[in-house]
Amino acid sequence: MKKMRKIFAVLLTLAMVLAMSMTTFAAKTGATLTVKGLATNGDQKVDIYEIYRLDDDDNNWVPASWTEGTGVTTKNITDQNILEALKTKAITLEPGATQTTSAGSVEFKNLQAGAYLVLVTDTTGKTTYNTMVAKTYKYDESNNLLCPIDETVVAKAEGYTTDKTADATNVEIGDLITYTVKTTVPYQDGNVEAFSVTDTLTGATYYLKGDAVKGKAAVNTITVNGRTVEGLDKLDETLNGATTFTLDLKNLVTSKNTYAGQEVVITYTAKVNKVNEITNTANSTHDSDGTITKTYTGNATITKYDETTNVLAGAQFVVYRNVNKEGNTVKEYAVIDDNGWITGEWRPEGENHALPEGIGSITTSAEGTATVKGLKMGEYYFQEVVAPDGYSINTNDVKFEMIEKGKKNQVVTGVEAKKPRKYQNERYQTLRSSIHRWYRYYNLHNRWMPDHGYSSWLILCKPQKNKQIIIRDCL
Repeated sequence: MKKMRKIFAVLLTLAMVLAMSMTTFAAKTGATLTVKGLATNGDQKVDIYEIYRLDDDDNNWVPASWTEGTGVTTKNITDQNILEALKTKAITLEPGATQTTSAGSVEFKNLQAGAYLVLVTDTTGKTTYNTMVAKTYKYDESNNLLCPIDETVVAKAEGYTTDKTADATNVEIGDLITYTVKTTVPYQDGNVEAFSVTDTLTGATYYLKGDAVKGKAAVNTITVNGRTVEGLDKLDETLNGATTFTLDLKNLVTSKNTYAGQEVVITYTAKVNKVNEITNTANSTHDSDGTITKTYTGNATITKYDETTNVLAGAQFVVYRNVNKEGNTVKEYAVIDDNGWITGEWRPEGENHALPEGIGSITTSAEGTATVKGLKMGEYYFQEVVAPDGYSINTNDVKFEMIEKGKKNQVVTGVEAKKPRKYQNERYQTLRSSIHRWYRYYNLHNRWMPDHGYSSWLILCKPQKNKQIIIRDCL
């Protein structure tokens, strides 16, 4: 019995020694890999590929078969040329696991102890990322493996785009346009010295504070990942009427990368000036090209002719549109300045269809043309209010439509009148040839042509003034 006890004690001691000399850990799986710093301005696709793991005896690292030919080892795994070789090989394969998110981070749970290649793709194409390696293990002070170990890596964006959108492609003078600028907070790796957004307007001015315009309110907001950030003020309201600003966002780039990858959204309004093209350019310190947006107004020209092809100067026109108010269709007249630009103000017609006071008009030139400028898409009418000398007012208003000029890559390229009109006295046009013959016959025979008696009678029944004008202008 004493001999057996001695043998048992020796075996126990030996087991303890062996246990102390072996690598110790609870299990090979159970690690969580967290990828942070992902851009939040669109879906980010995260793929992971196992590079190597422990063998069955937990003694050696075993590389994955797909890494053959890359030259990867446990010691050179972070070398740039090795990473590029791994990436080139991996993108042709199915990943070990994939997640897609716009929340800024993802977690891969219950992973094997080992090393993983992490590839991030922005599905919107706005951001590009570096190639990363995550290790779900580490060594203790005695160089023993402890695993599994949770690991966190921060995605370092290598390129950011600055997006810009406008809420309208066509407007009229005086309208408000709401612009939205989006960019991404860069990762701080010691090289980020500045981070700012610059915005430049042509054809409009900022309207950050003031009364609503045509029912549209001024906007002036800045958010990071959908939230306001203390110390990050809105655009200076004194920018009202200005055409450019630079917003310093350097405070968002921290050593802890608190905001890395998060989306910055800047929203503001601008008021349209008297132009046909409103251009806006937004860029950042990380995207010098930026994005350009264009919004348009359009012009419409009317040409005044006599009953033939002679152009007439001196005809004056106003412009109106039909609007529905309380179930009734009413006319609204555009207020037009001395240069033919609408001001953005529309006034209803008065009682008994009287013209509103002070609306202005356009006048045909020596070439017979008159142009109203600054309209948005829609239906309008030219109404003659003053006839050229020697002519009576044509009471037939001319309808015209403002449409898209065209599109390039699905983007509107302008606004124009659908069918420019030649404005003639159609009554003169239809009667001219007959009256010419009738009048000559009347002068010779002192009576109307017998085979046109009815038509002749209609003309003779016209009021004397109108009859004289018809005959005079048709000769």
